Amino acid sequence: MNEATPATAHLPVRELPRLAHILGVAAAQGFGRYVERLRLKAQLPGGPATQAAGDARRFRAALEELGPTFIKFGQALSVRQDLFAEEVIAELQQLQDRVPPFPAAQARAIVEEELGAPVSELFAAFDETPLAAASIAQVHHARLRDGTAAIVKVQRPGIEELIRADVEILRFLARLLARHVPEARRYDPPGLVDEFAERISLELDFLREGHNAQRFRADFRDEPAVYVPQVFWELSSRRVLTMEHSTGQRIGPEYPADAAERRRLAQTLTRLTLVQIYEHGFFHGDPHPGNVFILPDGRLCFHDFGIVGRLSRRDQENLRHLFLAVVARDAEWLADTYLDMGGVPAGIDRAAFVRDLGESLDRYYEASARGASFGEVLQQFIRLGSRYEIRLLRETLLVAKVFMILESVARTLDPQFDMIAAFERYAPGLLLRGLVPGIEAGRDLARAYRALSALRRAAGELPAALSEGLRAVSRGEARLRLQHDPLDSLERHIDRASNRLSFSLIIAAVVVGSSLVMAFHTGPHYEGIPLLGLIGYVIAALLGVAWAVAILRSGKF
Repeated sequence: MNEATPATAHLPVRELPRLAHILGVAAAQGFGRYVERLRLKAQLPGGPATQAAGDARRFRAALEELGPTFIKFGQALSVRQDLFAEEVIAELQQLQDRVPPFPAAQARAIVEEELGAPVSELFAAFDETPLAAASIAQVHHARLRDGTAAIVKVQRPGIEELIRADVEILRFLARLLARHVPEARRYDPPGLVDEFAERISLELDFLREGHNAQRFRADFRDEPAVYVPQVFWELSSRRVLTMEHSTGQRIGPEYPADAAERRRLAQTLTRLTLVQIYEHGFFHGDPHPGNVFILPDGRLCFHDFGIVGRLSRRDQENLRHLFLAVVARDAEWLADTYLDMGGVPAGIDRAAFVRDLGESLDRYYEASARGASFGEVLQQFIRLGSRYEIRLLRETLLVAKVFMILESVARTLDPQFDMIAAFERYAPGLLLRGLVPGIEAGRDLARAYRALSALRRAAGELPAALSEGLRAVSRGEARLRLQHDPLDSLERHIDRASNRLSFSLIIAAVVVGSSLVMAFHTGPHYEGIPLLGLIGYVIAALLGVAWAVAILRSGKF
């Protein structure tokens, strides 16, 4: 194969043998018909492609056979529940990133090349036998010159070049899929590959992983329940990461043995996850038991910060609304937030979406009493959105994945764990974080928050709307249509209406504020009743009566 065929004209000649191997594996696993549709039949080794139908299991087997890049790609696709069928997602979630370790001599050579000194000078001891090995790196135990126990993560030789070449082939195949297989276009193959390429390049940079760990450590510096190992920057580089070695033990079906301690850990892990997502906007993207250890003193120790999520303020606001809408069982609020979070196709039937979402929410609450999984309801919501062709952002889907992992780990610790109850306990802190300690709230408070949030958003959008209106006037594009005959009284009517609206908003604000005070029992009390809340209700009542009397006297009720 000395030169590229027309179908492979945009792929470097050096990548053709690897392409032929990939196509051969695809054909052997039953995807030969797609190879032919991509017009790459000539690249198949050993004859024509088979016509056997492929399935989810064979897709996973093909990815595993093709090696690290394709395993990582499959793992990245495993969060795209808005795109792929349930059986495909289930298979992709089983992809194992385990490979044989590479020789210790190569690990030593990479450490010395990256850090610029012999291993014997850098460390007091360096264990030749790796603690763990994966497709991108392996980990060795070491001891620093001052006696501190450490772990050294060393990048696998040649892995960066292999991944870079495979990503180029994936991009090439994605373009062909989008061009020649119309049914594949809804998945946006080039977009999926670009997203994966960005993620894997970050994962290959161990300095970035170190900075992720450092930020995580800083975010939880005042949290007594969390420990994050320290990064030793002088012994780290893009391909080598040296961190403090923790003496913790991974969570398991039999550890810890004490049932009360297991329940405490389940609640603590849930709270910490919610804090990461809703308060820090920065969260661990893969909190499975292998990445969360229990220290002898009961603290939770987090490891492996290669996959993290970052949320903008807008993302956090949307997730906060989604969270509170579930707690409040408000299908319309849930639908509005969901639609605001994803790419919404033109002409979506919003009423039907609200109805279907409300039915899913009701089914979950009915099933939750029987111990139903919150992860299952998340999957239902995502699949429902997929039915309406709503595509969610990767970070949103990563949050959903984290919640599913969290629930699985929490139920391993406590079989009676109830995620929605944990959410309800956290809701007050989400509403008034840092203002009132130890507060409790329910569905009405969440709805009050929704109203206040809507008012705040409207107030924030008002200056922009006024500015746009003034620009339209200056350009001579403003149009005003009036169908009111007594124009001389128009100004009086507008003044009266605006005054009534302002008065009603003041009363509503007093009522909401008083309700918050009464709900949280803040301020001075008289016989167990918060005086500030009681005074607020009295003022609101007096204003309401005065408003009603004024309307009745006007004769225009």
